[in-house]
Amino acid sequence: MATLLYFDLLSGASGDMILGALVDCGVPVRYLNRELGRLAIPGLSVTSSHVNRNGVMCAKMAMRWDAPGEYRHLPDILRLIRRAKYSASIGDRCEAVLDRIATAEAKAHGIPKDHVHFHEIGAVDTIVDIVGACLCVDYLKIDRIFFSSLTEGHGTIETQHGIMPVPAPATAALCKGFHLTRLPVPTELLTPTGAALLTTLGRQALSCPAGVVLNHGHGCGSKVFKDHPNYLRASLLSVAEEETAVSDDTVALIETDMDHISGEIMGTVASLLMESGALDVSWTPLFMKKGRPGYRLTVIAAPEKRDDLIDRIMVHTRTLGVRFQTMHRTTADRKTWPGMLDGHRIREKACRYKGHSFSKAEHDDLVRISKKEGVPVVELVERYYRQKKAGKR
Repeated sequence: MATLLYFDLLSGASGDMILGALVDCGVPVRYLNRELGRLAIPGLSVTSSHVNRNGVMCAKMAMRWDAPGEYRHLPDILRLIRRAKYSASIGDRCEAVLDRIATAEAKAHGIPKDHVHFHEIGAVDTIVDIVGACLCVDYLKIDRIFFSSLTEGHGTIETQHGIMPVPAPATAALCKGFHLTRLPVPTELLTPTGAALLTTLGRQALSCPAGVVLNHGHGCGSKVFKDHPNYLRASLLSVAEEETAVSDDTVALIETDMDHISGEIMGTVASLLMESGALDVSWTPLFMKKGRPGYRLTVIAAPEKRDDLIDRIMVHTRTLGVRFQTMHRTTADRKTWPGMLDGHRIREKACRYKGHSFSKAEHDDLVRISKKEGVPVVELVERYYRQKKAGKR
């Protein structure tokens, strides 16, 4: 069995709401204080209290520390976390969330990522929200994280940059490619920290996956609305392992049709786009206006990569325009592990989908062996499956 975590955004999400919901799911505050102590922030401590929000008891987090410290730029914050020497999984999650926030802020303000002065985002409480949430995910042994439609309010808010629209520019960037619902609440509901935690660590699923409910947790912040339930609900579910081998996520599909491009340029552009983070690149022959033979370039990418890839397509192909859309897709669970074939080290791709599984040798490794041994790749593929069937794999 596997454990899933599902966040239902009834009223947006912030870092402390996420942390509170996870604590309410069963993470001891004393565990958080012990592990957060490794950050070596003077006087840091967290507490949790239960408050009533629209008839539901929610965990509300509070934090204290002696001095704010100089944790205002991404490199400074990353050094702080690395010195704590958390496990690789916790450290990697923290760094991924922080990097995603910094990237969004840099794009919003037109400056290099390492020059982002985090202001509110760099405050100790936000560092604690991110590290604390990653600690909670590890403590609860979460296998997969999902979240509902992102929800946000409307209007404007006052920040250290001045008056900003809702959602704030960084939050708006973090929401690209994800389903968003605007609520009739005239204030910010979804913060950059909340958006980054969800979109970095989880995948969007507009409805909660089926499974056995293990626990619920509710987290809230300081805002109270008379006619709207301002809290975040987290659900822990137990599901069969084979069900976790199916994933739904969101991708950007980018296309453009061209009748002026050569085969050499097509190959170069395909390589460039893959190197730039595209998930898949393909060319499809087609007939265009006036009977001209042409090609359709199709690129699949993570939503946050969309704008950069569009820029590269426009510059490197001289196309006059591209079209794009956001799509949902279902994927099998895939892992890569080391293997052997006739004394040569290879990588094996193992895939699972609803109880069905298969594996294959990494093609690049077979090509390497083929060149070294002078054996056709197709023969190596046959050997791989024969050995696998004979139980030698």
